[in-house]
Amino acid sequence: MAYTSIHTIRATVSAAIAYITRDDKTIDGLYVNSYACRADSAGASEDFRAVRNTGTGRTQILAYHMIQSFAPGEVTPEQAMQIGEELCDRYLKGDYQYVIAVHHDKSHLHCHIIFNNTNLYNGLSFTTEHNQGRKSERAWAELREISDEICAEHGISVISEPEKGHGVSHFERNMQKEGKSWKDKLRVRIAEVMLYSRDFKDFLEKCSECSIEYVYKPSNKVKLKFRLSGDGQQKFTRADTLGADFTPERIAEQIAEIQEKLSAANVTPDMLIEAPKPVVPKTEPKPTQTVTAPTKPKQSAEPETITETSETAKRKAAAEQVEKFFAARRARRQAQLDMLNATAINPKPEPSARTPQPTPTESKAPEKKEDPWKAIRGMGRANEIIADLEAGGVMSFSELSGFFFNTPHSDDHTTERADLKKKFTAIDTLIAKMKHRDELEPVYKEYQGKSGWSQSRFKKKNAATIEDYEQTVKYIKEHIKKYAVDGKPPTMLDLLEKSNKLKSKWNRLNVEHTAFLTKRETAKKYTRQVRQYINEQQMKREREKSRQRTQAKHRNKNTLE
Repeated sequence: MAYTSIHTIRATVSAAIAYITRDDKTIDGLYVNSYACRADSAGASEDFRAVRNTGTGRTQILAYHMIQSFAPGEVTPEQAMQIGEELCDRYLKGDYQYVIAVHHDKSHLHCHIIFNNTNLYNGLSFTTEHNQGRKSERAWAELREISDEICAEHGISVISEPEKGHGVSHFERNMQKEGKSWKDKLRVRIAEVMLYSRDFKDFLEKCSECSIEYVYKPSNKVKLKFRLSGDGQQKFTRADTLGADFTPERIAEQIAEIQEKLSAANVTPDMLIEAPKPVVPKTEPKPTQTVTAPTKPKQSAEPETITETSETAKRKAAAEQVEKFFAARRARRQAQLDMLNATAINPKPEPSARTPQPTPTESKAPEKKEDPWKAIRGMGRANEIIADLEAGGVMSFSELSGFFFNTPHSDDHTTERADLKKKFTAIDTLIAKMKHRDELEPVYKEYQGKSGWSQSRFKKKNAATIEDYEQTVKYIKEHIKKYAVDGKPPTMLDLLEKSNKLKSKWNRLNVEHTAFLTKRETAKKYTRQVRQYINEQQMKREREKSRQRTQAKHRNKNTLE
């Protein structure tokens, strides 16, 4: 099977091509090829630029980056290159320059393809020609379809479409099959934390203890997000994408259900937290502590037969239910953790090595203390820069790197705030018009009450006021319809209440947005300096690797001689 993805490149095309053509990833450039351009980063980017300068568009997108990943052991590098070139031929139809490279540095082979956004022949952009319209007609959908066709022709397995409504992405299904899904790991860890939580607030506190980072903002559209920091997960996962049981409301409900079962069995969450060493037999003489047996599933049957004889039938049934509930949860979690963490070399001895400390609250806690600024501690004025960043609200290098490119940010509410302001401004204008109408109404009523010469004479004296009143009434009639309540025109109080609600929401967003702007401005001061430092460090590592490879070749040559 092959997983495909495509994203835009808006800057540093040469750097992107330099990355995909690195010698250590392509066996010294053996698996690199190109079409209608040179294969090296400097030459290819120059050739791309020459074609873009003849183009007709003004798009900010310079190029596109495609990735085609294969399952471990399913293809050879030569086959991967052949399939990748066939994909380019059918997808790009010879109209766009590209550089293709096969990487072998992971357990699975994968192709990187960077192609120019400007057509060689008509000057139009790929974005204009292929990446607009309905979602089903956009570039990523066509890419996946063509990739699946080619894989089927080469006898490579193709991922079947997920059933409608399941909400499992193409990539996520791949990761689940390979046992690498962050979502599966999060589900297991979160389900375990719920067992030991008294309420939702306690649940969030225990998440931190178990190396689960979270962002909880009940006023946002995305209320809750999780990340396994200790396991190396880079991006946060939205709670609602984990399943219906992992939304804030459903988590609170499940904790309440567990608490009811615990209460029925006279058990507190503290009794379920297993100690670092097995000391349960010492506490067995106390009748009230005997229900702690669920922390050791293998010994759970023995305490039940000894200590439950004095309980009523109802209490005994409830205790047995709790016992089975927790034993099944722990057994399932241990099996899943074994599957996710087991190595390919020696999978069987590992469970015995982990059994002394199976508690979820201790599994990854030490790793959480890692320095969030470790990546830039070595740069000049590091302490001064970090202090300034933290004063501006940027608390880690990971958060700082989010400002390196113009990517969307969850706290950037520019569009939403503008939309809200437009709405409440329109309502406020309508309210002002209604007040103005009420001020002019006495004069207009007096005008309506006259007739003949008297009315004509009155109109000449008050022409401006009468005309103003009629125009104001016309404006109100045209704009009040969309605020109707049950088919009736809203009162001024109804409009005022609606305006206040919109302004209240705008103010809430404004707090987050202001904090975001402060972070962004602080990050901008050091973005270029930090990125330069990171690139220099990367180049140093690459030079060191190259030096080590050269030394290894010399040693091998001397050995042979």
